[in-house]
Amino acid sequence: MINQGAHTFKIFVYPSMEKLICILKKSLFNSKIDFLIYYFKILLILFLGACGYIIEGSNPILPNDAKTIAILPIQNKTFLPGLETDLAEQISRLLRSNSSLKIAPANIADLQISITLLNIKTNTYGLSEEQISSGIRATLLGETILTDRRIKKNIWKNSIIEARLTESLENEMENTSGISISGRTRQVIKLFASKIYDRLFNTF
Repeated sequence: MINQGAHTFKIFVYPSMEKLICILKKSLFNSKIDFLIYYFKILLILFLGACGYIIEGSNPILPNDAKTIAILPIQNKTFLPGLETDLAEQISRLLRSNSSLKIAPANIADLQISITLLNIKTNTYGLSEEQISSGIRATLLGETILTDRRIKKNIWKNSIIEARLTESLENEMENTSGISISGRTRQVIKLFASKIYDRLFNTF
């Protein structure tokens, strides 16, 4: 501040022009980097979703933006009784782990899933020597129909699902046992339930 007679002058000292340009460049550069990182994350999520992957801990939504689903009584046409009960428990457990949906009665649910177990083979019944030697320990074949009750239309076109329990996969899965169902059979049921769950949310 300079006093000159009756007038007072204020002098402001600005940073150099080069310093201002440097600060602006740095700020713009950081903004671009942040934008590119954000854009890359979005692309990665879209890519994984398109390829049928579910990010662990995520809660994917049902087809047709449905909020509720009903599991109709499972039909068992195999030679082993009790498969339908264990499969219903496995599917219910998987669905209840997803907080984006609710299991509802068939008459009010948005979607209805119908399952018919057609054939089961194990190394003691049905599997050929060639299949056993190739590492297959059990197979489960079933027909699944997913219906949108709101529009009265089936969503799934190819409704046949097959689960194959191999020797390597059997060693990785939890070894469970039951009274009426063997541990190996329970494992192939668990695998079948996982395939149904994956099909509900993955469209490769």
